[in-house]
Amino acid sequence: MADKKSLVELLPDLIAKEFQLSTKDTLCIEEKNESSCKWVKFRLKQSMPCFCFSIDKKREKDKGDPIFPFFNPEVVSICSKNDAILICQKQQKIYVFLIELKAGGRKSLKQLEAAKVFIQFIFARIKLYDLSKDNLENLEFRGIIFSCRRTPDEGITKHKKIEFNNRNGLLVTEQECNQSYNLTVFLK
Repeated sequence: MADKKSLVELLPDLIAKEFQLSTKDTLCIEEKNESSCKWVKFRLKQSMPCFCFSIDKKREKDKGDPIFPFFNPEVVSICSKNDAILICQKQQKIYVFLIELKAGGRKSLKQLEAAKVFIQFIFARIKLYDLSKDNLENLEFRGIIFSCRRTPDEGITKHKKIEFNNRNGLLVTEQECNQSYNLTVFLK
């Protein structure tokens, strides 16, 4: 049997290419609908392996949900999705960033919680079949909500320490969208 891969090396083999986002030097996450919060970019470090994907696919009229075809899409929020899931490994610690771009509204936290449940399902399947050499118990989930809120600190510096607050058992931060960030500012 071949050597097992790290989680970040394994995920590109498990997740269909159509859902993967490029993590070469810079990761760009874009909102496809009409929104004032259009994009966010992360500058990545070559020394820190990362993988990112998005299941934020819209359904066509009179069709089921393209990601959750077994759910009835008429049930409010059952098929909700966040904009991206970014997994990074720094030494032995694996960070799972649940990312949402929002112009406004209050559903963001629920979308992040739904994303956490979804990725936990994927990790549980990886553990069940013993596919990764990593300890999948050493995960840190973090939610990042990017919005167009106005803050006194309009010009976010790229080295500013990001603070996460516990919201319903998930560490969450809210930041300005339409900005570029060094990924390292979101780590401890």
